[in-house]
Amino acid sequence: MYEVLFALMLIFSVAAVFLLLAAQWDLPVIPFYLLAGIFVGVVIDETQLLDLAQWGVAFLVFLFGVHVDLEFVRSTGRLSVAVSVLQAAVVGGLGFGAGLALGLDAINASYLGITAALSSSLVATSYLDTTAGVRPTYARLAESVHFTEDVLGVLAVLTLSAVVYAATPAWEQFAVAAGIVALALLIRYTVFHRLTARLRGDSEILMLVGISFVVGFIALAEAAALSIVVGAFAAGIAVADDYPHSLELVDTVDDLEDFFSPIFFVTLGALLTLPGLETAGYTLTLLVAILVLNPVLAAALFVRAGFDGRTAVLTALTLDQVSIFSLFIAIEALGAEQIARPVFDAIVLAAVVSMLVATYTGRHAESIAQWLRDRGFARALGESVTSHSSVADDLSDHVIVVDLEYGGRELVERAADSKWGQAHPFLVIEDDPSVLGELESICDNYVYGDVSNDDVWEQARLSDAALVVALTPRPARADAVVALETDIPRLVRVDAIEDAAEFADRGATGVIYPDAIAAERVGDDLAALLAEELSLEEFEARARQRTRE
Repeated sequence: MYEVLFALMLIFSVAAVFLLLAAQWDLPVIPFYLLAGIFVGVVIDETQLLDLAQWGVAFLVFLFGVHVDLEFVRSTGRLSVAVSVLQAAVVGGLGFGAGLALGLDAINASYLGITAALSSSLVATSYLDTTAGVRPTYARLAESVHFTEDVLGVLAVLTLSAVVYAATPAWEQFAVAAGIVALALLIRYTVFHRLTARLRGDSEILMLVGISFVVGFIALAEAAALSIVVGAFAAGIAVADDYPHSLELVDTVDDLEDFFSPIFFVTLGALLTLPGLETAGYTLTLLVAILVLNPVLAAALFVRAGFDGRTAVLTALTLDQVSIFSLFIAIEALGAEQIARPVFDAIVLAAVVSMLVATYTGRHAESIAQWLRDRGFARALGESVTSHSSVADDLSDHVIVVDLEYGGRELVERAADSKWGQAHPFLVIEDDPSVLGELESICDNYVYGDVSNDDVWEQARLSDAALVVALTPRPARADAVVALETDIPRLVRVDAIEDAAEFADRGATGVIYPDAIAAERVGDDLAALLAEELSLEEFEARARQRTRE
């Protein structure tokens, strides 16, 4: 126990020093955690590092599962599964073949293939969180893809445990794991929302509930002789992000990430060693697969599936790092003496390098996507604007609405009943394929594509339009509307008051600031309540409705 406590004390102490440096220079923390690990690795025994890394991975897998939107995963299920499986199969097969070509046996070549195929659900999703509850299409799609790849990671862990590490094949482990996941789904859809509703936002109890779930499922997995990561994955599924009752739970569970992220990244940095020629060769093979093949293949598949180039590229950029499942597999294999040391060192080094790259691509994804578009990357992948668009031949003097969500839907529906709306037809630009069916039913004119693509605006006949309205809270899309080189009036939404003056200076005709509008509405409702023109129940109902808008 003393050794564990000393290791944790050292990890957090050294990490805190480097974290202060990162905060002072406003830099991403992951590189500093990894750097701290290099210093910690000199003192802490490797066996303790491996144990801590395994537990860090397990809890971070749980935290990712908590945030997964299973409803969106189901709505894009066949597509995300198809893209993920095809990408993993192609790149994994190439990685396996490269391992054999480099002289590895089948087992060690399999480790290279798995590492090349799967991407992380940790570093990528840390850059997918957005403010004000805004979830761009690419973020939700990336979450769905990572969830699918995590399922593949669980299957890989089970397969290796049942076949490679066991003296005799233990196929019954798959049935037991399926039972644990089924139990998690049963709890999610029949028990969890009732439990959180009864607790009514008590953050302390909800924190204990979250910890109890992950510890309980890990214990269940241990009792069934399964890997702890299987239990952690099931625990994440069991905890539903059930608005509004689970908000406090998700917030309190997020605090666990601040505890386990340093443990994972510092121990990962501590496992680094100076690479020999053999390790360097394996590492280079993995980095080519992870940093080049995975993103390019995924982007091509998403474009072929009908997504616009920007969404495809932004989603693909979240696949440029080693999966934490691959690291977990490598650590388990090292403990079972089933992996060559140069292969293990190569996986760790590739993970560190790819995660450093991911901190950059995550922060600058929008700029990278635009840079690639300017050089024709999306067009080379086969992006087409006209395939999912409908524009009348005689369309003119029309209103272009960017995004159906965030008020665009209501604007189109209400304008259709007004004299002004009947005099000015509406056209919607949308990049979320999940709403295309609804879009076709409420609007005759629409263009599916990226607002940063000039072809989209040409298809939408910007030069003949009367007005452009962007109610989207996504800064990149609002910025693209403001940047249009046109004299057509443009009305955009801002979520920060300082953006209003900037957009006005850049040519926006007007700005919409939802907080000010909401405050005015609350004031009107409060006055009506005091004048007894509005009941307390109606006042509360309107307030709840505004929180969802």
